[in-house]
Amino acid sequence: MAKSKPVRKPEKPVKALKEVAVTTPASLGTISLIAGLVAAALGFLLYVNTLGYYYALDDYSLIKDNWVVKGGLKNIGIIFTTEYRFGTWNSPGSLFRPIPLTMFALEWQLSPDKPWISHLMNVVCYSLTGWALWITWRRVLGKYPPALAFLAVLLYIAHPVHTEVVANIKSRDEILGMLFSTLALYSIWRHFESNNNKWLAWAALSYGVAMFSKEGSIMFIFLFPLTMWYFSEKSAGKIVKTTATMLIPVALFLLVRRNALGGQQYQEIYSILDNFLVGAKSQSERLASAFMMCWEYLKVLVYPATLVSDRGYPQLKPVDFSEWRAIAGFLVYLVMGLWALWKLPKKHVLSYAVFFYLICYSIFSNVFFLIGTSYGERLLYLPSFGFALALAWGILKVLKIDDMSNLLNPNNRGTQLWTIAGIILSIYSIRTILRNPTWENSASLYASDLPNSPDCAKLNYHNALEVARIAMDEKTGSVKDRAGLERAVECYTKCITLYPEYHDAYGSRGIAYFRLGQYDKAFDDYQVSIKYRPNNATVLSNMGFIYFMRGQLEKAEEVYKESIGAARQSSAMVRKGLCN
Repeated sequence: MAKSKPVRKPEKPVKALKEVAVTTPASLGTISLIAGLVAAALGFLLYVNTLGYYYALDDYSLIKDNWVVKGGLKNIGIIFTTEYRFGTWNSPGSLFRPIPLTMFALEWQLSPDKPWISHLMNVVCYSLTGWALWITWRRVLGKYPPALAFLAVLLYIAHPVHTEVVANIKSRDEILGMLFSTLALYSIWRHFESNNNKWLAWAALSYGVAMFSKEGSIMFIFLFPLTMWYFSEKSAGKIVKTTATMLIPVALFLLVRRNALGGQQYQEIYSILDNFLVGAKSQSERLASAFMMCWEYLKVLVYPATLVSDRGYPQLKPVDFSEWRAIAGFLVYLVMGLWALWKLPKKHVLSYAVFFYLICYSIFSNVFFLIGTSYGERLLYLPSFGFALALAWGILKVLKIDDMSNLLNPNNRGTQLWTIAGIILSIYSIRTILRNPTWENSASLYASDLPNSPDCAKLNYHNALEVARIAMDEKTGSVKDRAGLERAVECYTKCITLYPEYHDAYGSRGIAYFRLGQYDKAFDDYQVSIKYRPNNATVLSNMGFIYFMRGQLEKAEEVYKESIGAARQSSAMVRKGLCN
């Protein structure tokens, strides 16, 4: 007789697991479309008031006073074979950014001396950056709550530290570098989704545009594999292969850049007025000063209450490690880096955000090598996305949001989330809108920023130039406001007090004295200016005129010949640059 099978006791019913509806790239839907439009609209609305602004700061050397750019697209060959500021002065330089210059040339050709079109292009490109960031990071962060990517993008777009980038036409290079690097990352993810090499080609092309727009984009060659490792779950071989493809546009850029800049006879020399670290007496002092600036940059990123276009020498001076800000900068960045490394094996999103910031900022930090400036809020444009991502993660962590299915009301905490986000975004937006008018023109910029950086010699000098310009009738060259020109003299005097070797300030004050009819004072300033810069053709010409007025005809002829020789030498350098 066969044994009967034992009767199995019925199992207790298992409580069904809550099904998580992960939003895949293929099903982003209407809400995702709206999210992208919101990000783009925020970028546009925050800066729409800049469309009526004029040129400011570096806009003059790159557009208004740049003969190459003002020649339009016929000079595109020169743009791609010369240094960034070749059209204003043919001095040795290390910058090569032909794509933004080409855009400026086209804009000038279409609408000469009408900056509104260039301001519009900046705002449009910034708006497109908001869209590109959303469609990219929604994919990259597909395993995280969609609110993380959306909030990070909004915080980035609204951050007031970007005002210099969008409101100053010159900083198109920054916008294009971020926009096309982001599009390259987007194309990489589309390549992963479809396994279609067409998207990999688009990634390389986009990254090429980024590289030819801003050299700092090269840091994405480290971010690409890091991002793939953190968020794609692709094999090491696939990551290496994809990264190798992205090296192609980097190699092409470096080759073209070398051909364009390799013929320069002299090395670029940084002035202490541009980068105060030049005045450091030792390597230790230089490092301490660099870490002090690391602290200052992080402070303005976290608390952007005071924004300023320049904080140069002697507003900031070299320090040693007895300065608390140098110690704080070193320790904070060391802890950030070590913590990110500790969390690296776990692929912690916050550690990625820290790496993003540190990698992008490192090239501008002056820690590893000196660059042409010690302070510029535009340099935070790339690194600040790491900060925005970290801040967004922190908000979601505090609210314990892990819902993968709902963008607007995750974990039924939508009200809490968007109330907190709304407060921060409102503060950012108000600060941005209030900062924008500062960039309306150079006069408004320097006058507004001086109270926040009163001892910056360069800022004082440029403010003096604007005060003097307003006091003059540009068409006739006559003085229309004598009191205003006397104020300009006072401003130049402060520059000289702050930096006694400021030859440009001596020369400009001499011109102001000359226009006021105070020829002896003008002559004294010209002599000091020539001492520091012997080949200044304009100053030599003015000195010749004073010699002529004094009846010293032989001396006048001698100085006039020196002036003509200096002008010819400058012209020859331009022609030589064109031939090279």
